[in-house]
Amino acid sequence: MRPRVTSHDLSAEEMERIREQSDIRDRLRAWESENHIPAKRLLSDLPTRDIPLSNYLTRPDMLPGSTEAINGQYTDFNDNKSQANRALYDGDELEDLRGSTSALVAGDLVETRYGSGRLPILAICLGDHHGLKYFYMSTGEVVPEQNIPTLFTLTNFINPASFRHITDIIPPKPVSNPRNVLSHRKNEDALATAARLQEALTTFRANSVSFYQAHDKLDHASTFLALPDKPDYLSLEEIAEKLLPEFLKVKDKFSPHALYAVHCALQRDEWGFRPLNLRWHRRNYIYEVRPASDARILRRTEIQVRELIEGAALREKPAESLTLLKQNSLGQFILKARGVIEASRKRREWTPHGMIGPSEKEADKVMMWSNRDLDYIRFMELWACHRIVPKASQLETLGSTILRLTNCYTQDEWLAHWTAFTFLQEIGWIPPWDIPARYEYRFPDTKVHRGTPIKMPLVDVNASLRPDIAAGSRRDWGDTTVFCVDAESTTDVDDGFSVESTNTPGVYWIHVHIADPASAIDPHSDVARRLQQAPSSLYLPGFPNKMLPRDLEQQFSLDPGQPTLTFSAKVNDQGQILDHKVEPGIIKNVLHVPKNEVAAVLPGLLTQQPSTAPFSVGTPPPPSTPTKQITKASALSQTDRDNLLLLNRLCKALKHQREKKGQLPPFQARFNSPEVSLAPTSAYGDPEIPGSSITWVGDPFIRFSDHATTEADRLVERLMHTAGEVAARFCAERKIPIPYSTQPEAIRNKSELAAFRRTQLDPLTLKGKPIPVETLHALFALVGTSELAIDPAPFYSVGLDAYAKSSSPLRRYADLVVHWQIHAALARERATQSSLAGTDCSEADFLPWRRSTLAPVLPMLQAQQRQIKQVDNKDGPTQWIAQALLRAWRFGEAPLPATFTFIVDGLYAFGLRGRLASFYNLSASIDLAQLSGFAKMAEIKVDDLIEVEIKDINVVTTQISVQPLRRLTMATSQKQPGVMGAAARVAV
Repeated sequence: MRPRVTSHDLSAEEMERIREQSDIRDRLRAWESENHIPAKRLLSDLPTRDIPLSNYLTRPDMLPGSTEAINGQYTDFNDNKSQANRALYDGDELEDLRGSTSALVAGDLVETRYGSGRLPILAICLGDHHGLKYFYMSTGEVVPEQNIPTLFTLTNFINPASFRHITDIIPPKPVSNPRNVLSHRKNEDALATAARLQEALTTFRANSVSFYQAHDKLDHASTFLALPDKPDYLSLEEIAEKLLPEFLKVKDKFSPHALYAVHCALQRDEWGFRPLNLRWHRRNYIYEVRPASDARILRRTEIQVRELIEGAALREKPAESLTLLKQNSLGQFILKARGVIEASRKRREWTPHGMIGPSEKEADKVMMWSNRDLDYIRFMELWACHRIVPKASQLETLGSTILRLTNCYTQDEWLAHWTAFTFLQEIGWIPPWDIPARYEYRFPDTKVHRGTPIKMPLVDVNASLRPDIAAGSRRDWGDTTVFCVDAESTTDVDDGFSVESTNTPGVYWIHVHIADPASAIDPHSDVARRLQQAPSSLYLPGFPNKMLPRDLEQQFSLDPGQPTLTFSAKVNDQGQILDHKVEPGIIKNVLHVPKNEVAAVLPGLLTQQPSTAPFSVGTPPPPSTPTKQITKASALSQTDRDNLLLLNRLCKALKHQREKKGQLPPFQARFNSPEVSLAPTSAYGDPEIPGSSITWVGDPFIRFSDHATTEADRLVERLMHTAGEVAARFCAERKIPIPYSTQPEAIRNKSELAAFRRTQLDPLTLKGKPIPVETLHALFALVGTSELAIDPAPFYSVGLDAYAKSSSPLRRYADLVVHWQIHAALARERATQSSLAGTDCSEADFLPWRRSTLAPVLPMLQAQQRQIKQVDNKDGPTQWIAQALLRAWRFGEAPLPATFTFIVDGLYAFGLRGRLASFYNLSASIDLAQLSGFAKMAEIKVDDLIEVEIKDINVVTTQISVQPLRRLTMATSQKQPGVMGAAARVAV
């Protein structure tokens, strides 16, 4: 046999002769010309546009030290930029101050993921250093992070003293390129310490993997936990209780590595479990367990899509092949949907912006869907609306394949979840104006359904009532004037206030009268259990939903003759609380005075005047009829006016006392929650008929404006703080367990906060100057987040030693719990004729909630409160505003400026993020591609002003993309309305 000769065995001359004689290049060129395929650009490794999609093919995961250009938080600290990229906040000093890493302390272990990466990274918190929180990552890096998403937290994992050699080399300013401190500071002791930390993380992970492999049940967790047809919500500990045998517990608890193994199992089953939301997690993690019916639909859809993909491989244009689509039920559904979409586009224009156009035309007929069709519609709903897998997953591939086979979205650049949202609108499953935020509500036994208000389970109200627990013991407030300050349209009036003189000059009783449904609702009834599942009224514009059944709300909304639970503070002119008490009563002389009327009585004008007029699209609804008798400022007697002025003076004195304990100054929200009316719309078809499409005619009225705060707002806020302080003091004196509002990080950072306030914040507030966002960011990182706790503790942001929300029992379940506990204590004191102050009532059997039963409830209650706030105060309003802006820009429903002033807030790999300073400070972005020919990234810095025009709007992701036109100076930008002071008046 002749030996094989390779090119390595040939001389240079022989190789050259072969090349001269060969025609392979000519033949390849000829073949290429005959079989020409247009060149396709590969996906870039890094994003070049500000969209919630990433490249999962060539760069599926990112490492912490290489991500400064992606997260942008520490970019270019050492160059000539004016400052670091800023983060914006929405104002609310009472709830969540957005410092998701602030709850972590040195020695804690967390699991995190970077960007859209799927690689779990373990990290050890190294503590705060030079104003930043540093972490040692399991990738061997030491990096700073401000808002690290965590899905698993283990406190006190390692002694902070053991990594002193690493913290000693952390520089005053963050390093970059890469961000890894160990890459810039070579130190043998630090490297040896890093090796020990790596060994601890490796051991922890290995123990967890071994545990996971020893318990096969974890691989089938959803089989054991999923309910048949409704989701469930469980904490990690509750899931472990259901999956693991009891004998594995050590001192009644599962070991940390066992809990981490359970956590990893849940993460692997992304169709069966999802965290309630990364943004709401702190130390307690709540998971949503998808029902078995949804899992069945997902698996069936996967099989059907695979069948179509296999058939599509044999066809040049699969979307046009009827034989392909008719071969299974999914293809038949696609054909039917295609016809419905074609009919829809004759009435409403399709857009690539996440919603279809406005219309007043009715449909000729309504499509009826089969049960199999409904499964595929449900699949699209799970993907596009509920976002059951928010990160990249197989779900994206299945959904985009279905959209591609409809052949209806060939003009769309993306076949993403927002395209599927439009698909559901076009087939008549959801309204053309529906907003994804509605589907973020996640409560047990509730359903967000097809443009209708959220469905709550029915309960027997009458069977849940009890006789008045304070009957015969209520104080008659007689002629005392009680001021109820709300909007004219408010129907659930749950607080009022009055003032009473004492025999001591300069000393007064401030009474805050709160509606009293707790006196009549049995805390162990079906109504009480339902309220615990959905623990707040929902104020999402367009889709409000009250916590209490309507009859109960009207029965206890404040009016003459209604029962109250009154929280009273004895206050002197210096704002010192000398005494306090809580007592049930009945109010008789009630004045409903709108805030603007109260503001007309109080000294001072609007504290923050709107810079622009309200913006609206659609037909405004007729004025609503007040549900109560309204008193104007002109109708108030001189005594009433004097009392309002006295209350305002006393509340300002209380504010000065609270400021001494750290109360934060008021911060301005970016804009008011928009006013939305669905009155101009009508629906044809019945959403209760399972297989029926619906045609919606008309479009909502949407109006929004800049936020404005009056003296009346501040007065009411300070009075509600007073009620919360009295409630907390009353319960703390008796050790009654209630949901106290606390800020543990602020307590831990007390000395740093005092120094920061003294040098950075207080000098600005004393001079009335605006507070830079960077200063606020540092402040919020020190204050930390608000947490519900079973024990009282200082609440720094309002300057109180203890605080418990108690002013809204008609709207918030936690407030109702406080009232139930106080009523039970007052009833006990009346029965025994003695005060419980000084006694320990934490496990008293006369309380509806003992400490041991209430404490486990608080994590879920807190997660739900944050969820509701995220939807009602942020996601929902911004989606409505994006919708209004799109209708004005694309369909000309309202006049818009031709150009806007864009202020730069951050520089990122994909381009710039900032705000339209001349238009309500709406968030916007400039993609990197749009900067080509305009400016280099190196030439732009934070706070630069650029004249822009709108390029694109996505109402699902609420992203506004703009095209830069020219650079501006502050002098030229102030010629546009609303720009004056925009650089300083940043939303917080």
